[in-house]
Amino acid sequence: MQYRITTSPGLEDLAALEIYRRLDATGLSGEVTEKPFGLAGNLLLRIPPASVPDLELHARLTAVLHELKLAFHVVHHVHETLLPGSPDLASLCDAVAEVSLPGCGPEQSFRVSSLRQGMHEFTSLDIEREAGSVVQKETGMSVDLEKFDRHVRVDLLDSRLLVGLQTTRRGLDKRYTWVYKPRVSLKTVVARGLLELASQGLDEVSRIFDPFCGSGTILLEAADMFPKASIAGSDLFEKVVDGARANIATAGLSERVTVRQADARDLRRELPAASVDMIVSNPPFGVRLGPRTDFKRLYHQFLTGASHVLRPGGQLVFLGGRRRHHVVHVLREVRSLSLKHVRVIETGGIYPAVYVMTRLP
Repeated sequence: MQYRITTSPGLEDLAALEIYRRLDATGLSGEVTEKPFGLAGNLLLRIPPASVPDLELHARLTAVLHELKLAFHVVHHVHETLLPGSPDLASLCDAVAEVSLPGCGPEQSFRVSSLRQGMHEFTSLDIEREAGSVVQKETGMSVDLEKFDRHVRVDLLDSRLLVGLQTTRRGLDKRYTWVYKPRVSLKTVVARGLLELASQGLDEVSRIFDPFCGSGTILLEAADMFPKASIAGSDLFEKVVDGARANIATAGLSERVTVRQADARDLRRELPAASVDMIVSNPPFGVRLGPRTDFKRLYHQFLTGASHVLRPGGQLVFLGGRRRHHVVHVLREVRSLSLKHVRVIETGGIYPAVYVMTRLP
């Protein structure tokens, strides 16, 4: 039994660790492969044969996987094959016709979705239409694009065909009701990844701060991940602060999470020295602000303030531009911060870097 899980590219290792943790907590075991079939942002979970019936095991596994915080969707991976030569729709449909889809019969309705990568003389919509006709003929299921019972995935990566059943109807990242959501906002999966990186190596986390809190995504995720921690955020603009407060109130977290209007470039004025265990944030960077922004100055002010309010051993994690020279240059002057780790992720079609730093004693 195999499952394909999607996450943000660049966070596959963190998602794999979460899968192992959740399996272990429920007495299940399996093997996770990152970027299977060369697919960034994907993981493949293989479950060994068990003594319980497949349907019972499938139900247990989907219940566990649907609790993942670092995932978007889960697909029950049913079949994989390499299509001969240069794939065409006819050979693809012949291969789909040979696949037995578990739990699919005339009493159910379905839809087909397709992810296509590579050079082909047809589109993803062509695959969905033609493969859908084959699935309907072979299973007797009726087509219903909105109120479907089964979501069939027919994905083509160059000549590799993947067929499965998507078990998530709604993205697992859609876990909050947003009263205020700006056009550009941080994805919950990315926010969770930043918090996971910030928590690594910390024995205790009691105080978390986001000085560029925006709509409050990091604050909401922090409240879920650290139920006993004190969580605070700030933003420069009153409208944004009001919006974040509204989102936090809607989530029922106003008593645990506080937000105030403040300037992240002057954290010394906002918080006492050594008062925070973790700073996790998504400062504005070039894609949104344009080339005229003085990032060196922004990072210098932000990192200087962060080093003041972080306790020794505390961690700072933030998103920034892929060009590291501004950050590296500032760290030559802010010597109380040590750069531990940098990675590039993909989110919303852009590729920011994640910077992980520790406050030195």
